[in-house]
Amino acid sequence: MNEYIFYTTEGYTLPPKENEEVENCQVLGRASGNNAKEAQLELEKENPWIKECGFNIENSICKQILTEETKRDIKAIVQYSLEEEYRHFLECEEPENHIYHTLKRLQDAIA
Repeated sequence: MNEYIFYTTEGYTLPPKENEEVENCQVLGRASGNNAKEAQLELEKENPWIKECGFNIENSICKQILTEETKRDIKAIVQYSLEEEYRHFLECEEPENHIYHTLKRLQDAIA
């Protein structure tokens, strides 16, 4: 199951000094599903206020979130592959397009 965050640029928010409206993004919520559409349907079902307040969920921006489980899986695969690919990388005289560079970036990104 994947997790998604939904946000919108519709509407305004009130800053701590409530005398002005601020135009910015607003988080509508997070939801899980096998894909973004399933998560959107779940978000709408669990949060009827979205429609009641006049937000159009179809205009929202949806981004998948990496869950902790997915991060652990990526980390395990990267660690498993990194040592062997590093040896291959050195044997090939450190080519610029070697998969080792990608694995190293992933390792740094999920550290």
